Amino acid sequence: MTRKTPTRPYHHGDLKRALLEASLELIREEGVDALTVAEVGRRVGVSSAAPYKHFADRQALLRALAEEGNRRLGEAMVAATQGSTDPGEAFRLSGVAYIRWAAENPALYRIATDPAHVDYTATSHEVDAPEALKGSMETFWPELAALVRSGAALPASHALVRQLQGRALAQGVASLFVSGVFASLGITTADAERIARAVTGEDVPATPRRSNPSRSR
Repeated sequence: MTRKTPTRPYHHGDLKRALLEASLELIREEGVDALTVAEVGRRVGVSSAAPYKHFADRQALLRALAEEGNRRLGEAMVAATQGSTDPGEAFRLSGVAYIRWAAENPALYRIATDPAHVDYTATSHEVDAPEALKGSMETFWPELAALVRSGAALPASHALVRQLQGRALAQGVASLFVSGVFASLGITTADAERIARAVTGEDVPATPRRSNPSRSR
């Protein structure tokens, strides 16, 4: 069998980064199920043994992708809140960014939110949250878990419960894009921003649309 030409021949440098970039390209093109350490190494154009020096197995590669995905998602959320000093508005804007990013990166989003690859108890992150998002990005999951496990009251007005409402909303809408539900209705990724803004409390104005061409008889 003829060996396929590597997608991006590797030249001396950061092999681990090259493998991650090839992995991202692979899951975008063929989905998560197609991901293997061997295939990523082939795409980079290195020996069959070389990738295993950085990723012992597929699970290790998935964990690295989850970390990369969460870093990129965090950066998108932080960028969306630049200049916002009101925690409520910053949280809303971060939710819009979350939905938009998930819609644009469905395969990576699945990996980045899968508890099989992510430690939700962690409180350290590569992306520093702006002051307006402190707490909501950095310590939310451990604090929520401690509150619920304690058996304490969960009033709807509690800060953690309110954050959970917002996160559940954002993740739910994101999943409608990622799972293909919206696509089956003719709603595309281009509409992610508008839907995200609407469900997070903003009145979104109409946007011009091309009329469907009339069918010739």
